[in-house]
Amino acid sequence: MEHESIEVIAITPINLTEDVQKVAFAVKNVLPDSELVIRKNNLYIKMNNFNGLRKIKDKIRSKKTLAVLQRILYNNYNMQSTWFLLNKQAAFSDVVVLVENENESPLGPIKITVNGCELERINEWFEK
Repeated sequence: MEHESIEVIAITPINLTEDVQKVAFAVKNVLPDSELVIRKNNLYIKMNNFNGLRKIKDKIRSKKTLAVLQRILYNNYNMQSTWFLLNKQAAFSDVVVLVENENESPLGPIKITVNGCELERINEWFEK
C-alpha cells in the first residue's frame, strides 16, 4: 500500500466566530503529524500516506466504531476516492467522533478525503 500514490486531504471551515488557533489545535489533536495551511477561511492538510491518520485509527479502534467508519467509507466511495467526517468540537477535546452529515457538527466538521486507493485497502489499513 505504501507504493500507491495515496493522497489524504483534511479540510475544515474556520468560522468568523472561531479562534484560528483553537481550530488548528482541534485538527492537530486528531492529525498530530500534519502541516496546516489556512486558505480562504478553511484549514487544509495534505498528506501522501495513511500515517497521519494513525491517531484517528487508534481512537476509532479503541471505541469500537470501526464498523461505522467502514460503512461511511463504503457509502462515500467513488472511483478510488472516499471520505468521512469528524466532529470538530470533539477533536478540540482530543476525542474522535464520527459524524454522518455536516449538520451533526454545528461549527462544521473536519472532512477527511482519501484519494487514489481501493476501498478494500483503506479498510485493511484501519483494521490492522
